[in-house]
Amino acid sequence: MRNLIFIAGIFLIISIFFKKDYFSNFFKNSFDKKISEIHIENLKNLKAKLILDSIYLKKGDYFWSFNPERLKKDFEKINEIESYNFTLKKNGILHIFIVEKTPYMIWTFSNKKKFIDDEGNVLRFSAFETDELIEISGYLNKEKFAKLNNVLNKKVQFKSLIKNIYYYENTGWQLILRDKTCLILPEKKINKVLSFFEKKIKNSKIYRDHRFYDMRVLERIYLSKTEKCFPS
Repeated sequence: MRNLIFIAGIFLIISIFFKKDYFSNFFKNSFDKKISEIHIENLKNLKAKLILDSIYLKKGDYFWSFNPERLKKDFEKINEIESYNFTLKKNGILHIFIVEKTPYMIWTFSNKKKFIDDEGNVLRFSAFETDELIEISGYLNKEKFAKLNNVLNKKVQFKSLIKNIYYYENTGWQLILRDKTCLILPEKKINKVLSFFEKKIKNSKIYRDHRFYDMRVLERIYLSKTEKCFPS
């Protein structure tokens, strides 16, 4: 038995000796292997360059520099991404699959237009179909914006009627509906005011006859048959 083990050991040593170049090349190739390509899939409104510039890993980097946790942190910092996954293949190609956020509104300021998410953060999209998006203009106070959103997200049907929003500091919100009706809302108790409007006015003869509703004073409404929205 010992002789068999001894003979097997001799053959193993001989085999390793003759194949040392093979193992040497194997480890060398593994160590020197580089990322040959970075493929980004499912992009719709984002530019690939934005993704590539935002991650630490680049084409031509060595395999051993691939750090999944570090790459995840890079993706988490890209506000435009809803979700993602990635795989580094043996052929050196890094595959990245992206699911983009859906723009929430269009923010207009200083003759510029930007897409924003539901927290008021700018989305660096190159293009998007804008017909159904609400346009919000002027200074964007994120704290006030969040309070308005909390109400609108509970009133989906009413929200679908809104075309434009404008915020006036210390005054309130101006909402222009798609039928050109103008509503002026207070900064506080927005839910209470809109609930009253929906229940008592929206489907009444009053609404058919009037195009302007100033509801900044609780339990009082100033009406007008002509649209008198503030200039935005």
